[in-house]
Amino acid sequence: MKKLIVLICCFSLSSCFFNWEDNTTTVDPVFSRYDPVVLTVAALENSIEIQDKKEVTEASKIYIIHDFIFINDKRTGFHIFDNSDPSNPIKKKFLKAPGATDIAIRNNVLYINQATDLVVLTFDFTAFTTIVSKRVKNVFPELRSPDGESFYEEDKVVVNWIQK
Repeated sequence: MKKLIVLICCFSLSSCFFNWEDNTTTVDPVFSRYDPVVLTVAALENSIEIQDKKEVTEASKIYIIHDFIFINDKRTGFHIFDNSDPSNPIKKKFLKAPGATDIAIRNNVLYINQATDLVVLTFDFTAFTTIVSKRVKNVFPELRSPDGESFYEEDKVVVNWIQK
């Protein structure tokens, strides 16, 4: 009888040790509570542009250089404020960069993480113009959904996840 009880316990616990070694399994986002926002690689590479000012929807990191403030609007781009009068910052432009979450600036060169790429921009602070100087592809890992799911289609990049 003891052998039968031990055997039943072993079988009932065997499901607890399922799939220990395979940590690379990804699940189709159909099962995720989030939908991926995707761009083709070509669209991502041509998506950076200066636009008119707009409302901040999901403020994230802040970067200050000279008389300017760059506020990241999570995964959409950067709001640019004139901060020459710190008591009254003035919203000037929006730097659209889908998938971007961070920026670093040195002199007039902006370094942006845009989805999986590191993008180097030359920025004119007086005319508010940019030129993409370089794009280093696949520097950053693919963006996973908040519930840990991933998405893959050839020639497409996830720039955000939106809750269903």
